[in-house]
Amino acid sequence: MSRSLLVLAALALVATACNGTDTTTTTTTTGSAGPIELAYDFVGGSDGWASEVADYTDATRPDDLLSETEGAPPGFDPADGFFHLAASNRSDDLFLYLYRAVTDTDGLEPGATYEVSYTVEFASNAPSGCAGIGGAPGESVWMKVGASEEEPIPVSEDGDTRLAVDKGGQSQGGEAADVAGVIANGIPCEEALDQDPTPYALVTLEETLDGPVTADDDGRLWLFVGTDSGFEGRTSIWYDRIEVTLERVA
Repeated sequence: MSRSLLVLAALALVATACNGTDTTTTTTTTGSAGPIELAYDFVGGSDGWASEVADYTDATRPDDLLSETEGAPPGFDPADGFFHLAASNRSDDLFLYLYRAVTDTDGLEPGATYEVSYTVEFASNAPSGCAGIGGAPGESVWMKVGASEEEPIPVSEDGDTRLAVDKGGQSQGGEAADVAGVIANGIPCEEALDQDPTPYALVTLEETLDGPVTADDDGRLWLFVGTDSGFEGRTSIWYDRIEVTLERVA
């Protein structure tokens, strides 16, 4: 399995899939009263998702970012499809995330407002109950899900790079994102550390955003999913499946 590192020299992280064909696997149910249901399983590529990173300074930007759509975590079948993101949190506040657009081709209507619900399944090697630098590797890394009319890209000013939309800080959500949970995988710390490599386990988190989001005049909005870290070490997440339901509201 390829483990080549992608250095953030230009900070243009994976505009499309790093290694694989960009085949979008979506299931869409549309209708005047029905929800729009989207599912992405990363079999064969990125499913239209791109990766990025935010919340760092020029001095603390990660230099070991890994973003790939080939392979699988130890003990899992690569045929299941995964999108792997990993990086070290030198800023004590790193946001490592995936994002993609949803458009009228998915059933969105221009100017319509939607309630957004997520189910995120991922493999994590962060055990439960471990101590760590700055915070726990599992309980101090929060999985956030969000949606916005504005593209959620990193914006740099005076050497500080932040997300263009309000995702909140670490354990707190923001106007564009909510906390779905943490990445602790349920394996007790002592048991996990006795194994080499540290084992991965699947984690499933669900969250409905507190506030609705409105599609733009072209019938487009942006989805994003990522880890907001207070653990000053390396976080490695293999996204297995992302499901999104958009329910139109008055």
